[in-house]
Amino acid sequence: MNDMVNEKLRHIINIHFDSQNGSPYWLEKERLLGLNVRKEIQTIKDLPVLGVMDEQALMHRPIEDFIPRLFRDCKDYIIAETAGTSGHPKTAIHRNDEFYAAFVEPFIEATKICNFPTEGHWLFIGPTGPHIIGQAAKACALALGCGDIFRVDFDPRWAKTLVPGSFAAMRYLEHIERQSLAILEVQNISVIFSTPAVLESLSEKLSSEQKQNISGLHLGGMAASNEFMKKMSKEFPEAVILSGFGNTLFGMMPHLNYNSETGFDYFPLGNRLIVQIFENSEDKFKLNPVKLVDYNQRGRIVMSRLDEFQFIANMVERDTAIRIEPSQNHKSKGFIMDGIRDPKPVVSEIPKFSVGLY
Repeated sequence: MNDMVNEKLRHIINIHFDSQNGSPYWLEKERLLGLNVRKEIQTIKDLPVLGVMDEQALMHRPIEDFIPRLFRDCKDYIIAETAGTSGHPKTAIHRNDEFYAAFVEPFIEATKICNFPTEGHWLFIGPTGPHIIGQAAKACALALGCGDIFRVDFDPRWAKTLVPGSFAAMRYLEHIERQSLAILEVQNISVIFSTPAVLESLSEKLSSEQKQNISGLHLGGMAASNEFMKKMSKEFPEAVILSGFGNTLFGMMPHLNYNSETGFDYFPLGNRLIVQIFENSEDKFKLNPVKLVDYNQRGRIVMSRLDEFQFIANMVERDTAIRIEPSQNHKSKGFIMDGIRDPKPVVSEIPKFSVGLY
């Protein structure tokens, strides 16, 4: 399996570090490091030589700096921004085929494992733009043969400015719920895709019949607690619950296992996303000489995205998680890389971080 990943890595390195047709950002990085990256990086174990990804570059540099000149004439791409949980929003670019591989294919493969419903209408309650999750919701529903989706839009950037439990936050949640309830009262909704916070509050306003009609819940945007899972299994007794972990920059990892004692197990599909768990013993995270933790040990999540259109290496995420290995059954279904268990945010490193609607 590692051979497949290393081959993909070398392919991506060759594109982005080509002296004539590579991406300006990575060629500049190579000069600053004084390396011949195409020689230095042969396997995923070599990725630390690039150091930690500069988040400021993703926040403040134009997208042309990250697109290889080889693809400069390509207009078949999606531009999206992160929600800005830990600061200024970052910009992501996904070529359409790579967007599908990042957000749709992992979801579709997971639905086959958990028997997620493939019929009926979807209601998506979440951000439709400039975040990518709204586009992903529609694409996932269409891929299952469910048709276009019903939508209730909300702005996570605005929601994050509201103090959880405050009058303003409750009014905003009520605004979202009124729109959602209006759709649920008229339309035959089978699947709801939203955050745990919105779903939990919304469930208290639905009738027993409405809850019985829901056959699927897709979770995103924030972590789901054991208490939430226990409550949802009672509130929506007919619903299959499928949670996703990821973001606009990297894509989505579906949960393949859930246990009330250990939480969710998430795995990337294929060989385009490398998720590593490093020791984090310092106040300010440094990639080198920090090492990978052993399996079943907790550490800091570091992600790398191996796409032709935008390469991201060694992005330190705001979460810690337990490093886990996929089962043989999951490997046979394409989930060949290490996954994460029970991700939790490092709240101490985000002074203004709060858990609200998203």
